Amino acid sequence: MNTYKDDHIIKIFKQRDSLETKVCLKSGFVISVWNIAWGYDIGDEYAHITSNVSPEAVNSTVDFFYTTDIEKMFDERNNEINIKE
Repeated sequence: MNTYKDDHIIKIFKQRDSLETKVCLKSGFVISVWNIAWGYDIGDEYAHITSNVSPEAVNSTVDFFYTTDIEKMFDERNNEINIKE
């Protein structure tokens, strides 16, 4: 079984599936993530993520980012989620 440097982040998203998670990206954008589709290209240690497509989250944007782009994550009560290993 492969282990990746961002397994803990993917686990958080999987546990929060269908719950809104606010994701602050290093670029300054803040996005709402309801679910993710993710994958790794050959040799990658970090996943690329497409949000809100499986299933489609109504009235949400579809965003593409890498786990290395994530600065912070918050739950529905605006509590910061620990994304550090």
